[in-house]
Amino acid sequence: MEQLLELLNRFNFDTPGLEKAGKLFVKKDYDACMDEIISHFRGRTFPEYLFSADQMKQLNDREILKEAEKVMEHEIYGYHFPGEIDWFFNPTEDTSRDNEWSWSLFRHIYWQPLARAYALTGDETYTREFLNQMNSFAKSWPVKPFMEDDTFEAKYKFPGHAWRTIETAMRIYTSWLPCMEAFRSSPSWKREEWVTFLILICDHADFLMSHYSNHEKSSNWLTMESSALLQCGILFPEIQSDWLITGYQRVMHEMKYSFDNDGIHMERTPIYHMVAAVAYLQAWRLCVKNNIPTPPYALPTLEKAAEFIMKLVKPDFSTPMIGDADRDDLLAKYSDTSLYEGMNLTFDPIELNEMRGYFRTMYEITGREDFLYFATGREQGKAPEKRNFAFRDAGIYVMRTGWEEEDSYFHVHGVQLERGEKSTHSHNDTGHVELHIKGEDILTDSGRYIYNSSCYKDWRHYFLSAKAHNTLYVDDHEMGTVPGVSRVRGVRTYCHRFEETSEYQIIDVSHNGYVFTDDPICHRRKVIHLADDIYVIDDEITGLGKRKHDLRLYFNFAFGTLTEEAKDRFAYTSQNGRRYSITSLSTSETECHMLCGSEKPIGGWISYGYGWRKPIPQLSIRADGPVPIRFLTVIAPKGISVSGKVYMEQANLNLTGGTVINQVVLGKEISISKRQVEK
Repeated sequence: MEQLLELLNRFNFDTPGLEKAGKLFVKKDYDACMDEIISHFRGRTFPEYLFSADQMKQLNDREILKEAEKVMEHEIYGYHFPGEIDWFFNPTEDTSRDNEWSWSLFRHIYWQPLARAYALTGDETYTREFLNQMNSFAKSWPVKPFMEDDTFEAKYKFPGHAWRTIETAMRIYTSWLPCMEAFRSSPSWKREEWVTFLILICDHADFLMSHYSNHEKSSNWLTMESSALLQCGILFPEIQSDWLITGYQRVMHEMKYSFDNDGIHMERTPIYHMVAAVAYLQAWRLCVKNNIPTPPYALPTLEKAAEFIMKLVKPDFSTPMIGDADRDDLLAKYSDTSLYEGMNLTFDPIELNEMRGYFRTMYEITGREDFLYFATGREQGKAPEKRNFAFRDAGIYVMRTGWEEEDSYFHVHGVQLERGEKSTHSHNDTGHVELHIKGEDILTDSGRYIYNSSCYKDWRHYFLSAKAHNTLYVDDHEMGTVPGVSRVRGVRTYCHRFEETSEYQIIDVSHNGYVFTDDPICHRRKVIHLADDIYVIDDEITGLGKRKHDLRLYFNFAFGTLTEEAKDRFAYTSQNGRRYSITSLSTSETECHMLCGSEKPIGGWISYGYGWRKPIPQLSIRADGPVPIRFLTVIAPKGISVSGKVYMEQANLNLTGGTVINQVVLGKEISISKRQVEK
């Protein structure tokens, strides 16, 4: 009764629809009052949620029932609890010792299949399981100790706790609110569970009111915190609070502050960009549905945020793994590739692939045919008119031959964080080049694998490092680090050329990543795409030249085989059986090394999703000496022979294939001439 009275005292009985409940409250008939409130929530039509339970029936995917069955049996993220869920247990204790597993458990994403299964079948066992897990969680993790004390981090170093603000927010808008919409008419949801649910809604929103990270953590945290708070404020006007005004202030401020003028989130990584963009898109949509005004910049910012992801997508409809990102696929049933700690975006009533659902929603809002093109996997809509995109503020540059499945694509980046933004999810990867030729990856980013929340610190360090990217590594120095400044990445990139002509495409950048050293080093990289999918990677390393340096170029190839054919010449066979030659030319003597799935030293690994890794071929090209040094690396289809000379001022290449010799001169300008081979 004490809990019930505490909850009832939170209600504003002047809210339309609660008049009868208010009279019962005055009469102190609290049980009847609560029953009237429950009846109100079951049948109310305002405020409107993002979707209705009826819409969920459109996703007629019977595989959902199998997923829901696993949740019913308490098989979660690959671990099968032998009985009830133990909310303090973490199965990684004897391996990676990873808090992320527990934090994923606390996010309740696995309640989504229960809601979908109930919408499809009306089977009350799904409701009862949802309620049982909710009650069990509430008893295990009451908010009160965390509301009153901010020193709990040390107590829960492993396996973590349930009231970090990121989990608090995420479970609200990805699971709890969708589940409320799915289950609210269920006769199995009784008074006691409604009291528990509504008290927990109050606990979550009150906690978010008083525990706002405000850029103290990764900036994606505050996007989730502010969106969840605003959504609670919009959807629970019956409860007396300042949730709506405070959530509105935070969302509408951060929606502009957290994104640059290209619509790119300040953390500059596709997954966390998507987290922020979708969280704010949900908040904006709820405002529009419920006649709450929004700022004039809100929709244009959200539209540009969707454009950014669209422009990054490769011809195979996957996303590049820039920074802490997974390989997410628009054509797969689920875009997410992680067993746990995945995208954690939202809940789409009729789509399981979160990225397709995102683009479909943007199409519905804007009517843009290019969004529809991505939402339907090229089946409807139109491809974007442009092919090449330079995001200069973010330091990300993308070029492609087209938008079809067999087109080619490359990007170079020198990710520039907003000044003052912590580098939690960026990698030491400035100058990284990625090649995607005829619809398949050739040079790839290695992914993120795991976080420092685990005990696998060496693995985390490797996947963050330049070694796991296709760029320059100097003297074991982490690029962009500045003495006395921690967790802020000071790399800035300058784009000299971003150009396409009838003969080539070029992305030409330099950066300051290795300047803050005892003997400052400057790196300039030109990536030149020639006809017939020939790529020339031109690296100029200059500086004061006071001492020798260990200079290494790393190239991480996608799944396939890499073999050495001769000194400085290698052969690569892709997953699809296409063969390429790799030729290395330099102004200095070099030595080359290959790794594939090596643990000592760590090298030659890729991670498409959090927590898993597989071997890939890795090539390193090393020179030991003072600068200046120039490297030329040519990647060409098998059958094209490569020869030439490299000097600091000029490089001359002969590329012979079939009946034509391409003579390429790389000086201040690029000169290409062709002549027929004499018979």
